Amino acid sequence: MSANYPSIGSGAIVTTCCILDEIRTNAELETILLEYGLSDEVRDQGSIAKTLLALKKFAVANPDFEVATDLGRLPVSHLLVQLAVEKIGWTQRTAALWEKLERYLALDGYSLQKEVTENWGSQDIKVTGLTVAMPSFVELPETASEVDLLLERFGLQVARRHLSSARDNIAQGDFEAANSQCRTFLEALTDAIADGLYPEDAQSRSGGLQKRQLLSEKGFLSRDKHEFGDGNGQTFLPGLAKLLHIDGAHPGISNLPDATFRLQVVVITARWLLKRLEDLAN
Repeated sequence: MSANYPSIGSGAIVTTCCILDEIRTNAELETILLEYGLSDEVRDQGSIAKTLLALKKFAVANPDFEVATDLGRLPVSHLLVQLAVEKIGWTQRTAALWEKLERYLALDGYSLQKEVTENWGSQDIKVTGLTVAMPSFVELPETASEVDLLLERFGLQVARRHLSSARDNIAQGDFEAANSQCRTFLEALTDAIADGLYPEDAQSRSGGLQKRQLLSEKGFLSRDKHEFGDGNGQTFLPGLAKLLHIDGAHPGISNLPDATFRLQVVVITARWLLKRLEDLAN
């Protein structure tokens, strides 16, 4: 991983290369490879489609490979997005691919910078660049990776599957289903922690709220610090559960920023709970 940039994942790289399929001449593509010192890594394959496929394979395998540009050194994955912005842009023909790229980038912790103007009932969209969606100290992609490792370590496969489904749903643009999976992931996680730490007591509790109450009674969740509380008190986990529950999976009521926020907040919360579980296990 670059010291300055979180990695861009394979989904975003492949989608960006699909946008670059709009390049019409071999000469333009070869010039790109020469300008950025990629001609030794990606050989001309005799056609635009085959050369782009070779570029796609190289970038997926080496997303943080740095190239020299007139704006400084960039990972090749970032360069590809920049080239798509500069050479192709958001058109009616490429709109679906840009929307797909936007979803993948959100999962990697990035946002597309766009200028949107109204034009007689329709919108004209111009993509102007790529920006980190959150401050670097938040480290959301790294946090997500650590959560995956901790879920694997403690054998929490049900929770892990729900988290994976939430990510997949966002990538596919099914935001309401992602919201539902985020809610189910958090519940599966707290259920599993209660079952693992206090198996005898957990047998008599149904899932969700009752098992979070058990975690509070045993001191895993603190009432004094407002991590958990009964009734309508202003405490963290009950409030988060209500936030995640309010809409459900009904179509048309969510969008990319909303679904991404829900995923981010449950991932950060999961890391907090799993690190506490890890401390107890050590």
